[in-house]
Amino acid sequence: MTESRRRIITFGLLLANIMAGFEGTIISTAMPTIVADLHGLSLMNWGFTIYFLFNAIGTPIWGRIADIIGRKKSFLFGTAIFVIGSLFEGLASNMIWLIVARGIMGIGAGGMLAIPFIIFSEIYPVNQRAGVFGFTAAFGGISAVCGPLLGGWIIDVLNWHWVFFINIPIGVISIIIVYLAFQEESKKRSAKIDILGSISLSVVILAFLLGVQLIGQANTSAVWAILFLVIAIVFSFLFVYIEKNTNDPLIPLHLFKNKEMLIWDLMAFVGMGFYIFFSVYIPMWAQGILLTSALVGGATQIPTAGLWYGGSRFGSLLSKKRGHNFTAVSALLIAMVGTVILLTLGITPKYYFFIIVGTLLGIALGMLLTTSQVGVSEVVSNNDLAVATTLNRLFNTLGQTIMTAVYGLVFNIVVGNKATKLNLPSSKISELTNSVANSDSKAQLLVMHQVLYAGIRSVMIVALGLLLIALLMEVTNIYFAKNRKQTKRL
Repeated sequence: MTESRRRIITFGLLLANIMAGFEGTIISTAMPTIVADLHGLSLMNWGFTIYFLFNAIGTPIWGRIADIIGRKKSFLFGTAIFVIGSLFEGLASNMIWLIVARGIMGIGAGGMLAIPFIIFSEIYPVNQRAGVFGFTAAFGGISAVCGPLLGGWIIDVLNWHWVFFINIPIGVISIIIVYLAFQEESKKRSAKIDILGSISLSVVILAFLLGVQLIGQANTSAVWAILFLVIAIVFSFLFVYIEKNTNDPLIPLHLFKNKEMLIWDLMAFVGMGFYIFFSVYIPMWAQGILLTSALVGGATQIPTAGLWYGGSRFGSLLSKKRGHNFTAVSALLIAMVGTVILLTLGITPKYYFFIIVGTLLGIALGMLLTTSQVGVSEVVSNNDLAVATTLNRLFNTLGQTIMTAVYGLVFNIVVGNKATKLNLPSSKISELTNSVANSDSKAQLLVMHQVLYAGIRSVMIVALGLLLIALLMEVTNIYFAKNRKQTKRL
């Protein structure tokens, strides 16, 4: 393959990476406006959760599909699904429609994000792969930084529907480039998709999330919530049984015997679970209480997204000098300081405090998640490296998925209780998230702000607790690391 053809293929794959980067951050800016337009505050967290859910489930499955039908066809198929989901989402007229469309996008994104790295490994020699991976990460970071601004600008100038329509031309161009430029060698492929494992894992995650969601909804019987949680537990045992008795398991269970790897994976879960709090609820704080525009509300995410890559580079350098554990602890402490600052600001802080805290969190999360990935690679054998890396990514996505549901549960309970006590209809809170000017008295508007802030503050407390859990896990990781070193010496 010529160098020029490689570059063309890389460009086509990078376009998919750009779409994924946009989708990860642009929705944070758009969601307050969407909720106000579609009157779906109680379902808001599902707008985030469903995408991450199907992305998480799809990631390991797409790997198997690529082994069966080939990398090229898999990438084209995944990207096409993503584009179709974007079209349906842009046409959504209610929250249920929007949530279903985001689920379709999540399925496509699983292949669109995972398969390019497999293709890069096949078209680039070993000594060039690290540079390509780094370049791809940089493109993702740039698009993530631009996402909030682009989303805010689109909403202010056009409307929220175009936040999703913008994916269509980018996706079509990516498909055309890869289809024409990438000529994949035909190979005999014998891998099989773990269908039963995939189905059982999907049921586990979906049932758990439904149970968590229903607990926080006043109009839903607790029996349904308990039923879904029981289903999740039952299918968890079924999933373990299936994985033990299949030749090509979706997730090899023997990896969970590696305690250090499991702790690093759980830290990836916590890191991304914490990030979703800042990316969802800080724009809501800015738009709903400070009454900023969507553009200004989305700009709160720029420091975090922009410094993420810098934090990862700094974390790598720090790990070389002081070790992974020191880096992880430092990152957690920085994130905790940022969260405590938010908790002490009060209901109407100066806008620049969001920028300061976002800067701290961008550095901290870049350090923490990079350390988690590197830590996993150092505590597993070469034979398990690929699977362990995929598993770390799965925990990463599940952190976003599950914590979105948990935050939504806490937020809905607190806001619902406050609104009921003050006789405020939920529609008023939905309008408030979009900073809609209305005819309410100043006194009533102040009460509505207090109700919304109570919900946001409760989520902040949960996020801080998550960081404390991560700190405890890291202390445990240090303990296992010391034991491993002592065992090797003996």
